[in-house]
Amino acid sequence: MTRTRTGVAHYSDHGTPDPRFPRPQSPTPTRCQTEPQLFDRDYGDCRKETELAKARRACSGCPLVTDCLKWALVNKDLTQVGIFAATTPHQRKTLRQRLVDRLGPDWIDVLADQDQARRERAAAARHTPLTVNQARIVRLDRELNGAMPRQPLTPKDQQRNCDRLVHALTA
Repeated sequence: MTRTRTGVAHYSDHGTPDPRFPRPQSPTPTRCQTEPQLFDRDYGDCRKETELAKARRACSGCPLVTDCLKWALVNKDLTQVGIFAATTPHQRKTLRQRLVDRLGPDWIDVLADQDQARRERAAAARHTPLTVNQARIVRLDRELNGAMPRQPLTPKDQQRNCDRLVHALTA
């Protein structure tokens, strides 16, 4: 496969992506699109921890990190190299094994079914508006608390978030 983060991927050597899990897209360019050299590393690449930390920090502020991790876990053949969702190939291998242990060998099908159920619930929720009281609570919460600030995550927090993501994917 000829793969670039900023261009169109050509899948030839390593297979094609699972169509049930589309590659995450953003209307604004993400760091992995604007600085692909920061994320594209070979598996055996000896790189400094500071470079790895830089890539992880960039992922920590990305709005697509959850979908990116799911995509990278599901599409193993396409993510044998590089940093995806602040994880290295070895970390993704470990996460895949944890998913197999928790959900069984057909864990990808389980995740696809869960995603489909979530989409159906979201579609149903769009057709069922909030009650007046629920809308008031949401408005008051925004007025009192404002928007939640986003801060860069520490490596320990990133690992905790990865663990939570795996748990959420399997819930």
